[in-house]
Amino acid sequence: MDNNILNKYLNNEKSIKITNYTLDSITTLLAHLMNPHKNFKSLHIAGTNGKGSTAFMLSEILQNSGYKTGLYTSPHLININERIKINSRDISDILLGKYLKRIDEIVSLDDTIAPTYFDILTSAAFLYFSDASVDIAIIETGLGGRLDSTNTVIPEISIITDISKDHTNILGEKISEITAEKCGIIKMNIPVITSNTDPGIMSIIEMYAEKNKSELYTYNKYFFINNIIKENDHFTFDYASDDCTLPNIKLPLFPVHQVKNAAVVITALCYLRTNGFPGISNDIIYRELEKIQIPGRFQTLCFNPLIIYDPAHNFDALNNLINALKEYFPGKKKIFIISMMKDKADNKTLGLFKGLDLIYYLLDDQRAYIPGNDEFNSIVSDDNIIVDILKKSDTDNMMIIFTGTFRIYSSAVNISYKLSKENV
Repeated sequence: MDNNILNKYLNNEKSIKITNYTLDSITTLLAHLMNPHKNFKSLHIAGTNGKGSTAFMLSEILQNSGYKTGLYTSPHLININERIKINSRDISDILLGKYLKRIDEIVSLDDTIAPTYFDILTSAAFLYFSDASVDIAIIETGLGGRLDSTNTVIPEISIITDISKDHTNILGEKISEITAEKCGIIKMNIPVITSNTDPGIMSIIEMYAEKNKSELYTYNKYFFINNIIKENDHFTFDYASDDCTLPNIKLPLFPVHQVKNAAVVITALCYLRTNGFPGISNDIIYRELEKIQIPGRFQTLCFNPLIIYDPAHNFDALNNLINALKEYFPGKKKIFIISMMKDKADNKTLGLFKGLDLIYYLLDDQRAYIPGNDEFNSIVSDDNIIVDILKKSDTDNMMIIFTGTFRIYSSAVNISYKLSKENV
């Protein structure tokens, strides 16, 4: 798709500072568009880790329950159209272009609006969902929550997945500051579901829920996971809440934190079932979770050699990934191919890589972290060089893990394709 219109707004996004940013531009823009976000029901998801997976699972189950379901997520893996979907189909170039042109024309006529790139995309998504008369849309925040463009919706449920340190230059250095920003999505009298358990984080979520008179559904207080068992290609677990019991659920997603994300999904679905969405059955929940596959999340790109991609890009996510790989593949030699953005590459996170067999992939990206010459044994910036290095390794007992950022995904796919051809 021609990105010329979107590219016009990149400088707006770069110039925005959290201290002077408000939702005024997006609110005014949506008003010019006749407030499309008020024409459909929604679920709103914030959090540091797991919100994309949670959104995807909700979308799959709702659409297979017979509901026309919108999905707005970020970032994309290959094509920007991936961010805006209805019933798992990306918005077409023609429709996205039409909406972007309409939005751009409005902005050009009102000099009080200074929207960001994300404001423009969010407005296009809301127009699409409104025009298509979706039954419900799953809306993932881009960053934070309180001042996120998506925080213009009034959802059926607010969901806050696991919170950890991320985007500290924008959201704050302290976990309490980050949590408060995420809690900005909590609305008056709208129920909240959270997977968080840390007492410090929970005290803040509880405070915001109480302030907004929002019923709070908390992991390990309202809903529970029991009997988690790892099989060859899936987990089984039992789900229980005050209102719903589902034993022996199968989930083919890894690592194990996806089980908790699935429990959040089930809690939301059980609420929706008794609040306007009766078509959601236990049978559909079982069936869809058993076959769920999420592109770009612990995704197997190649089996010979074994190549996995995961978007872990902060300390907690990368730590979980590294530990899971040790547990699931104890006999495999692991080669990590990692790229990171500057704002993620703090000393604590970089310390996780010590002792790993690692290639640092230097992306051609202004945001990319540039390591010192002696920081990693191998620093490359060319797919073909990585292919040559990996071809010399013992592929029979080797696995390759691409991680650290969504922006390495296209290279991971390209390298996987080249290596698989070598082994045909």
